[in-house]
Amino acid sequence: MNLIDKLKGAFKRMFSAKDIESILYVQPAISSEMKDAIELWEQMYKNKSPWCMEDPNIKSLGLASLIASEKARTATIEMQVKITGDSDRAKFIKENFKKVTANIRKNLEYGIALGGLVIKPYVVMGADNKYKIEFNYVKATDFYPLSFSANGKITEAAFVERIFTKDSIYSKVEYHQLVGTTLTVRNLAFKNNNNQSITFANIGNQLGTQISLKDVPEWSNLEDTVQITNVDELLFAYFRMPQANTIDLTSPLGVSGFSRAVDLIRDADEQYSDLLWEFEGGQLAIDVDRTAFNPLMDKNGEPTALPKFQNRLFRHGLDLGEDDTYNVFSPQLRDSNIINGLNNILMHVEDACALARGTISNVTYSEARTATELKILKQRTYAANKDIQTELQGTLDHVIQIMDKYCDLYNIVGGSSDDYEVAYDWDDSILIDKDSERQVDMLDVNEGRMSKVEYRMKWYGETEVQANESLQRIADEQTESMKRQQEMLLNNQDNSTNNTDNSTRDNLDRAHESNEPTKTKDKS
Repeated sequence: MNLIDKLKGAFKRMFSAKDIESILYVQPAISSEMKDAIELWEQMYKNKSPWCMEDPNIKSLGLASLIASEKARTATIEMQVKITGDSDRAKFIKENFKKVTANIRKNLEYGIALGGLVIKPYVVMGADNKYKIEFNYVKATDFYPLSFSANGKITEAAFVERIFTKDSIYSKVEYHQLVGTTLTVRNLAFKNNNNQSITFANIGNQLGTQISLKDVPEWSNLEDTVQITNVDELLFAYFRMPQANTIDLTSPLGVSGFSRAVDLIRDADEQYSDLLWEFEGGQLAIDVDRTAFNPLMDKNGEPTALPKFQNRLFRHGLDLGEDDTYNVFSPQLRDSNIINGLNNILMHVEDACALARGTISNVTYSEARTATELKILKQRTYAANKDIQTELQGTLDHVIQIMDKYCDLYNIVGGSSDDYEVAYDWDDSILIDKDSERQVDMLDVNEGRMSKVEYRMKWYGETEVQANESLQRIADEQTESMKRQQEMLLNNQDNSTNNTDNSTRDNLDRAHESNEPTKTKDKS
C-alpha cells in the first residue's frame, strides 16, 4: 500500500464528489485516488506534510515547494511573448495579456505543484466605461472536471470559490457546460455555518445551505445562468503538467512535478530530522553531582536559576557516585554519515523529478570538468523544461484565443485573429549550449527534419509570416545576384569574341599592306 492510500481521507480541503453531484446532477470525472493525491501534494507544497504534522520530531526540508519553484523558474526565467500588429484588436489583446505574463511564474508554480492550473479569462467593465479582460487562476484543489472528450479535452467542469468570515464559509460553484456551440454557465452560492474557528484544515465536505448570489456582496452582480452561443470550446485554458499520470492511468488530469518522489521526500525529511537531533543530542555538556553544585541565592536566600548559557552547559542535580563530582559529556558525532545518506536521498529525488544533479543535492566538482561536461549534467532538466514550456505555450495560445473570442462576443474591438501575430522566445541558454543547439538545428534543416521557417522563428524570434517574408527576400536577392552574374559572364564572352575578331582583322590588314601572303603549314 502506498502513502497516498494510507493517508486517504486524512485531508478534506476539496469538496466531495457527492456534493458536486447532488447540486449539479453530474458525476465528477475525478477519482478518489486523484482527489487524495491532489490534497497530499497541496499539504506537501505548504510544508505541512502528514508525516510532519503527525510527528513533531520530523522537520520539513521544504523540498516540494523548492522543486515546484525551481521548475517554474527555469521554465519562465527568460520567457518572452511578443504580440505584434497595428490594429486595435492587436493593441487590446497585447495590453490585457500583460496581466498574464506578469504573474505567470507564480501561477505556473502552483500548476506544477498540484499537477494542473486553469486560467479563466473574463470580461469586466472598467471605471472608464470600457471593457477589459481579467483573469482567474484556479488551482487543482478548486477545479472539478465533469466530462472529457475522446481525446482528453475537458467538455464540462465546475469551479469552487470560497469566502471566509468569522463564523461562516461562503462557497460559489461555477458550472460550465458546452452542448454543441452553446456554452451554459451557472452560478450557485452556499453558506456553511460553523461556530468554531474556520481554517482550511477544518473546512469539511459540506457546501452547506444554498443561498442567493445577492446575499454575498462579492457575487451580487453575477447572473444565475448565462448562455453564450457560437462557441466551440469552453472559455478557459487548462495547463497540464506534461508527464504520465501514475496515480490514475485513465485520468487526463496532470500530476505533480514531485509526484514520483513522495516517499523519497518523506525519507529526506526523516533523515534531515535525524541530523538535527544528532547535533542537538551531541551538544557539549557537563554533568555535575548534586553534592558539588551550589546554586546561586537571591537576597531572600532562595536559589536562582543559572544564566541561560550556563544552564544549558551544566546538567546538575545528578548522582554521579562517590568518586565523581562532574563528568564531561562530549560524544562523537555521526553527522558525516547522516549527511552522506541525506545527500544520496536528495540525488534520488532529483532523478525522480527530472532535475539536474546539484539542484537540491550537494555535488562537489572535485575533478576538472569542461564546460561541455557541466552542461551535460543539465540535460535532464533541459528535456523536462522543454516539455513544460511546450505545454505552457499551448495554454497561453488558448488564453489568447479566448480573449480574441471575447472581442467578438462583446463587440469590444473590431478585426480578427489575422490582425496580430504571436511569437514566443524561451531562450534556454542557461540550460544548454546555444551554439551546439544551433548547429544541431542547422543539420536538421539540411537533412529536412526542420524547415527554414521553423529555424528562423526559433533563432531570429520571427513570426511565421515574418520568417516567410525573410526567406522570400533572401530568395529574391539570390535570384537577382545570379542574374547579375550571368549577365557579367555573357558580357565577358561577348567582349572576348569581339576582341578576337578585331585582332584577326588587324592581322589581315597588316598582311595586305605588306603584300605578304598569309603563310600556311604544308600538311603534305
